[in-house]
Amino acid sequence: MRTKAIAAVGTTLPWLEIYSPSSSAPELIEVKDFPFTLGRSDECDYKIVSSRVSREHAEIIRTSGGFAIRDLGSTNGTLVNGQRADKSRLGDGDLILIADFELTFRVAGKTEPGRTVTQIMPGEGHAPGEEPEDREENVPLDLIRSVRAQHERLLCRGVRSHFQVLVDLESGQGVGYESLPAPAPGKQAARTSEQLLASTECRLTERMHQLQRLMAAEHAASLPQGELLFLRLEPAEVGADLIPDSLARMQGLSGGKRIVAAIPESAVVDIPYFRDFLARLRHLGLGVAYFGFAGNQHQVIANQELAPNYLLLAPLLARGVDKSTQRQQQIRAIVEAAAQRNTRVVATGVHSEVEAQTCRELGCQLAQGDHYGHAQFAESAAEDLAASSR
Repeated sequence: MRTKAIAAVGTTLPWLEIYSPSSSAPELIEVKDFPFTLGRSDECDYKIVSSRVSREHAEIIRTSGGFAIRDLGSTNGTLVNGQRADKSRLGDGDLILIADFELTFRVAGKTEPGRTVTQIMPGEGHAPGEEPEDREENVPLDLIRSVRAQHERLLCRGVRSHFQVLVDLESGQGVGYESLPAPAPGKQAARTSEQLLASTECRLTERMHQLQRLMAAEHAASLPQGELLFLRLEPAEVGADLIPDSLARMQGLSGGKRIVAAIPESAVVDIPYFRDFLARLRHLGLGVAYFGFAGNQHQVIANQELAPNYLLLAPLLARGVDKSTQRQQQIRAIVEAAAQRNTRVVATGVHSEVEAQTCRELGCQLAQGDHYGHAQFAESAAEDLAASSR
């Protein structure tokens, strides 16, 4: 490989910006020799570690008019700014997608002064989260604003996570935290455009999820006590090639806390790619948890290979459990089945001491919920853990 990483760019040669799942700052790769090949092979100028990338996937070439990228007959194709490209001219800022791997093409050059537009973001001129009551919702315009705001947050690492304490039900001691995305302030949280962007599977939201986990790991290092840090994955991220290595690198940032990959129960499937995903997580020393579980004991005991280290029950199971014989029987059966798989059961959504006591009597080992403290920024979460440990 002839790849050379550069700290700063001060030439007219182009370079590539690559965002790593374990860093919020881009890696800069100088494109010096032409053709500059990209692919999975060790012989390429830049090697991409992804099973979806062909051995020699694409190449960047110099043309009479500048630069271009040419697909080399790859299996999964090359996109430039969302358009499939067999051969396409490249300009500064063009987004290149090599199968499932994203790069930004950059080239220095003289630019003519142009007209600029200042877009006032929502809430400008008002207190945080406040907007005029008579403001009509304009979903297309609001979505553009939301996308721009998301880009700003990524650029400035403007992401903070909430942490909620996990408590050992037997001892009452805090054992760790779960990181949850901090909601947008005030009315912004309920906006249609925000909900639409958050539910969209795209590179922007993927980067935001990665940054949220990265920042959570960094913030967790300042949290006292607690051996565990649960980091949630989105359904679309389950099985992704880069996720296990990304989470493993975060263990070095979390102050010695063990990272637990929290997988939505709806994404758990008994197929080869999911089993391989779990095997990679475990091989790297990461814990595995399924959250949102509301099933029965047969699902818990069905497959030893898929058994997690932790099973987080859906909050609805704990809510008012002291008054529901049916849910008590359901939880007891789940706990007994989980014990056969060496899985620890976590009661979530616990709001009162009587709910906590009932879950303890039913065999749940850990608990989480507002009874032990609301999801808060790191500083307040540390106080909750200290209070629960007294």
